[in-house]
Amino acid sequence: MRERAHVVDAEAPAAYWTMPAAVVLHAVGSRDSGLSRAQVQRRRRRDPLDEHRRRPAIRVLVTQFASPVTLVLAAATLIAVALGDIADGMIILAIIVASGLLGFWQEYRADAAVAELLASVRVMSRVLRGGVEHSVPVRDVVRGDVILLSAGDLVPADARLLETDGLQVDASALTGESFPAEKNANAELPEATALAARSTAVQFGSHVVSGTARAVVVATGKQTEFGRVARAVGGPSVRTSFELGIARFGWLLIRLVAVLTTFIFVVNWALGRPVIEALLFALSLAVGITPQMLPAIVALSLAAGARRLAQRHVIVKRLDAIEDLGAITVLCTDKTGTLTSGAAELSAALGPDGEPSERVAALAAANAAAQRGFRNPLDDGILRVHPTEVVALEELPYDFQRKRLSVLVDWSGGPLLITKGAVQSVLPRCVGAAGGEPARWDADRTHIERRADELTAAGNRVLAVATRPRNPAAGPLTVADETQLEFAGLLVFRDPPKPGAREAVATLRAAGVDVRLITGDSVGCARTIATEVGIDAERVVTGADLGDLDSTRLAATLRDVRVFAEVEPLHKERIVAALRANREVVAFLGDGINDAPALHAADVGISVDTAADIAKQAASVVLLDKGLDVVATGVRLGRQTFANTLKYIRLTTSANLGNMASLAIASLVLPFLPLLPRQILLLNFLSDIPAMFIARDAVDEEQSARPIRWHMRSLLRFMLAFGLLSTVFDLITFAVLVVGFGAGETLFQSAWFVMSTLTELAVLFSLRIPRPIWKSQPALGLLIASFAVAAVTAALPFLPPAAELLGLQPPPLTLFAALALVLAGYVAANELLKRRLPHLIG
Repeated sequence: MRERAHVVDAEAPAAYWTMPAAVVLHAVGSRDSGLSRAQVQRRRRRDPLDEHRRRPAIRVLVTQFASPVTLVLAAATLIAVALGDIADGMIILAIIVASGLLGFWQEYRADAAVAELLASVRVMSRVLRGGVEHSVPVRDVVRGDVILLSAGDLVPADARLLETDGLQVDASALTGESFPAEKNANAELPEATALAARSTAVQFGSHVVSGTARAVVVATGKQTEFGRVARAVGGPSVRTSFELGIARFGWLLIRLVAVLTTFIFVVNWALGRPVIEALLFALSLAVGITPQMLPAIVALSLAAGARRLAQRHVIVKRLDAIEDLGAITVLCTDKTGTLTSGAAELSAALGPDGEPSERVAALAAANAAAQRGFRNPLDDGILRVHPTEVVALEELPYDFQRKRLSVLVDWSGGPLLITKGAVQSVLPRCVGAAGGEPARWDADRTHIERRADELTAAGNRVLAVATRPRNPAAGPLTVADETQLEFAGLLVFRDPPKPGAREAVATLRAAGVDVRLITGDSVGCARTIATEVGIDAERVVTGADLGDLDSTRLAATLRDVRVFAEVEPLHKERIVAALRANREVVAFLGDGINDAPALHAADVGISVDTAADIAKQAASVVLLDKGLDVVATGVRLGRQTFANTLKYIRLTTSANLGNMASLAIASLVLPFLPLLPRQILLLNFLSDIPAMFIARDAVDEEQSARPIRWHMRSLLRFMLAFGLLSTVFDLITFAVLVVGFGAGETLFQSAWFVMSTLTELAVLFSLRIPRPIWKSQPALGLLIASFAVAAVTAALPFLPPAAELLGLQPPPLTLFAALALVLAGYVAANELLKRRLPHLIG
């Protein structure tokens, strides 16, 4: 067969599920025996959808240096070096590089961990090539390959079925349907058949539950139904609330630094100070205000949080998602395997009167145990509840035209034919009900059908069981034997709530996280499960309803509705986007291909390690154990990480702003600079050392009880309130130094250098928690680092080489005593202000 050049990239034949198998084989340039080796070589290509693609190392590295805060530091470095202050410039440069490399190392390692996880599962597929069966990696399957499928296989591509034998396929990852779909290669379907109902076709991303099949591949990679969804997530990622918060904070600092630096430089120059001296002083104040260690603190906090999460079976792909995990206000979740166990269970065996019946359960168990073909999940569900052994005499296998299975077994009253199948298939073959009057059968049948419809509407899968005596000597079983049956009862299957799901929903709600259920299942099923796990299901909105809502009406609907049913993949994405537009921080938990667009659109996309690769690729967090309890743990740890990051920002910005404002004021009234530029930089560096240990600091329960979000206005109020208090006590310190001790330039600078460092350490312990300072124990590393910095700072003026280099002199001990009193008053004032303004800290 001559290969046509356009075959490789051509899309699947239009409406191939309606075409005869032979026509599809011809359309894709194949035959029953499969492709030849030469054909495969010409068609083979590496599709980027088939593997997890790690971000290049250079891209990860560049992102570490692209924040506004880092740009401010870089500008300060260039100015300092240009002015000849190489030492100060090198200090700043070292901090920038160290912080960036640390963040790069941690995030690149996280990327590598997820890549290793996804690469650890090597999926193979069986194909016929040249009439010979081969086992090849899924990514090597090409259009026109004839694939062989059996129970447990993943479907490697979109394909038209050629032959089927009892084939049932779980396509929930693509369609959202809970129960396996029955497949039949010989079915006749209209072109408008919905994806979930295309019984002549199988799709990439689904897997075989039972039966066997042979199929010809019509599309791979981007041309599959999987690929169509993947293209919806191919655009740029949305910026998370944490990224937006850091960016806004950085630009705020840029504006503040620009205004303050310009003002201080102009005023000091106007006072007659040398231009270089005035510029260096203004530059040093700018650097002093900037929280230089913010990139490092963020990286350390995120790395520590990632390690803690990994210990709880959570892998973080994108480190800044940890903080967004702590900030989420809404969790959108699928149903199967998250709120439910993910396995069909026999919840009831009902007699003709609708009451529980042990006889019906026993008959169903005998039917399930006696069949010799592939047992489907419903049979497994029956035997889990009613394990049994039975002598099977004969079997009439299940097929998709009859939609029932009959077995002849050795029963207590003699050989008995037991038929089990779809209600609409079994009931018409019954002539009466067990224990009922044949004359009332029509009325009884109507009642049974109504009851079956009610159970189905409630989200259950319902089968019928019927019997009749049958003598084996009458010959082999035929379809004709499935008549004159006696209706025995109904079997009700459901996917039950997962143990602990209700408690996890309650835990998340208590933590300020609103749980929303979004599923492709029916309204009845969604409402039932939601009610059982404690989600408000008073109103359920369907995918069809969503299509009728414009953006304004959708936003209003989302304020009241907690359950969405019969939704399609892009409906999920629209719900997530609308919630984010309502200023919610949204997490989406899903594991199917149909969840990928919503995972991509959410602030935090959460998937599981057993999920479809496209879902794991779109997610930012991967769970090793699927369940809301794991998510609840992740939320708590995320909040602790976020709280520690905010501690650093609040503490450093308020303390730095207060100190720098004091220095600016002092420079206007004193005949000398209150601190030399190198002293300012060293002060800033020393005070940042203990802050490095904030990443591992303890977080009080009240700080992680509710979502933690960026509130720029609240941050500004905190900076102004506590920064102003710092300035007041700085001015008191100036008065003590000048009026009380008559300090000259060097003594003033020495005492103020020591005092500034000690006040920043003291305020760190006071403002790290909302409760009183003595009611919470800080991390040991924070204590040790703080005492070490305090000791070094106090000792520097007494060490001749260091004192000479820094321009310091030893202050008298009486001055230290006076400064200690001022320090105690400052801590007490912080505690009082903290009690008056608890909302700014908690």
